[in-house]
Amino acid sequence: MVKSDPGPLELDLSRCEFVDPYGIVALVLFLNHLPPDALPVTLRLPGFPAAAEPVSARRLPTRDGTMEKGALGYLTRMGFWEEVGSVLAVPTALLPARPMWSEDRNVLIDVTILHSPDAIQVMLRKTGEILQHLGYSPVGRGHVMEVLSELSSNVLDHAQAEFGGVVTTQTYVGASGVRYLVMGIGDAGMGVRRSLAANFALADRLDSDAQALGVAVQAGNSRFGTGGRGGGLPRVLEIARRYRGNVVFRSGSGALTYRGKTDDRQIFERAPLQGTQLRIMLPENRLVGDIKLTR
Repeated sequence: MVKSDPGPLELDLSRCEFVDPYGIVALVLFLNHLPPDALPVTLRLPGFPAAAEPVSARRLPTRDGTMEKGALGYLTRMGFWEEVGSVLAVPTALLPARPMWSEDRNVLIDVTILHSPDAIQVMLRKTGEILQHLGYSPVGRGHVMEVLSELSSNVLDHAQAEFGGVVTTQTYVGASGVRYLVMGIGDAGMGVRRSLAANFALADRLDSDAQALGVAVQAGNSRFGTGGRGGGLPRVLEIARRYRGNVVFRSGSGALTYRGKTDDRQIFERAPLQGTQLRIMLPENRLVGDIKLTR
């Protein structure tokens, strides 16, 4: 719940028990793009204090470096506070501290700001090393890296967002008992529809944000009119289909969902957001070699 009265913002997440990478990306972007009169933000989260609460009310890392369970511990492990602390109504010194080491192998990429090609390369190199350590097959690693590389490059090539993009990745067990690799990435840039509008050949196919998403996932469609571009997003859906994964794609008031298991794509309107956000879920057992897949 967001209190929208004039003045500093109050963001009430006191009922929040879990935040996936997609939600973390959205929160980081939201908090870092607020107008000055909305700051500082009072954030309410189970175990996290409002500005007036004493330090003793906070749940901190245990001495052995592990974190308590719940949204607070998870956000701390993911490096969330380092990226939003400057806009919160809590002194930086009192923010939850991430341990120097952790045994939590679910966190693959903590919150990373993509502001340059070098930042993308560092993130990709780190991801590749982690996936190899976790036993992902060479083909599986290659497909995950391909997805991350394509979507990260899109942030720099298309979004034109001064802040850059945000990416984070983790694994977790879904309600069905299947462990998934979940990638979240987003930006607060111009959005898909405005980006594609730079290509005059697509102008009559962009009547809405939702329609623009449908155009974006068709091979060859890009804001650049030259050949050889526009193959990345269709490729992301193809990889999701091969692994029977799921994709959620949001931009402006448009939303696209894709279920790889049934090769089913749905496009519809939702409440508008600034920029573009994606969540990709791939079953981990298919990435470690249980099923042989090729490009």
